[in-house]
Amino acid sequence: MALNRCMARFLCIAFLIGAATLSAQILPDIAQAQEFDRQGKYAEGAQFWRKATEQNPQDVGALASLGVDLSRTGKYPEAASVYRRALAIDSRLPGIRVNLGLAEFKQGHFKEAIPPLETALQENPGNTQIRVLLGMSSYAVGQYPAAIQYLEPIVAAEPHNAELRLVLAQSCLWANQYERAFSEFKSLLRDNPNSPAVHLLTAEALDGLDREGEAIIELQALVKAAPKEPGAHFALGYVYWKQHQYPEAAAAFKAELANDPDHPQANGYLGDIYVRNRKFDEARPLVRKALKFEPQLRIAHFDLAVLYENEKRYDDAIAEFRKAAKLDPTRADAYYRMARIYQSLGRTKEAQAEYAMVNKLHREKADDLLRKVSGGPPALK
Repeated sequence: MALNRCMARFLCIAFLIGAATLSAQILPDIAQAQEFDRQGKYAEGAQFWRKATEQNPQDVGALASLGVDLSRTGKYPEAASVYRRALAIDSRLPGIRVNLGLAEFKQGHFKEAIPPLETALQENPGNTQIRVLLGMSSYAVGQYPAAIQYLEPIVAAEPHNAELRLVLAQSCLWANQYERAFSEFKSLLRDNPNSPAVHLLTAEALDGLDREGEAIIELQALVKAAPKEPGAHFALGYVYWKQHQYPEAAAAFKAELANDPDHPQANGYLGDIYVRNRKFDEARPLVRKALKFEPQLRIAHFDLAVLYENEKRYDDAIAEFRKAAKLDPTRADAYYRMARIYQSLGRTKEAQAEYAMVNKLHREKADDLLRKVSGGPPALK
């Protein structure tokens, strides 16, 4: 989900130059670098800051300034390396950690951005921009409770910032805080009632609250208003599928495939419906296509195993059931099917082991795919 406006508003963070730590005796290279910086010629400035650091590798001010100019010219990997060199010399250098965190963030290295930003926030607890960077980084790596912690006070202070509110609401959704997520999405819909993405996320929150009927109504309205919205038809089909309304689910999955023939989940779940109806010839290409585009799609591995079992390719079936079990070891269905195969082959000991797993996992785990329909964390820039 595009967050460019959010980035433009909040990530205009001034790079902090440790000018006070420069050498007491201003060398010609440093003077020239400063002059280029004043003119906005950062690439030229970087050349002279680099020469200054070569003359005095321990000059943390020159290193910090080099990192700033490298960042300003988009050379974030090199900037991050320079900032780390400066930190190794003087860990108390003002602003260096936020600069390092920002350089990692700009590369999409969200996990690496978090530690220096956390330290920077401890040093500057009221800094809103650091909180935004930490919130977005936590969101991007799936640390949703942390994202909520960082973004909540900012959104409370700026309730009209729809972009950040959307990220906060998604974090609540993916942290399984469905009531809170639903409240946020309802508020967002009041401000922007024509947003397909928010309608889709609202339906995900409703599904998480076990209010599937309301989720279906929300999604029906969405696909009517925005029939080309990516994932909307699949989301509707998935809720129908969960409700065992397979004809309605199949129609929705087909509508998604009309928009995106390579949609892995739509292929996989439509294939599953065909498997359930023993339409194996129709199911086979859909299941294989789903696995081509999403090798970790559990339901496709399970259904491929069923297809192999029907063809009496028992070793292949067991291998696919084993993959399905590995992808979600808390569900009993794959273990049960393996136990049945082993029993039919007279492999009693192996059958007993699988039945033991079935008894341990006495009920299936509810699928949570719908909340992932709107996609994972955005590719932040």
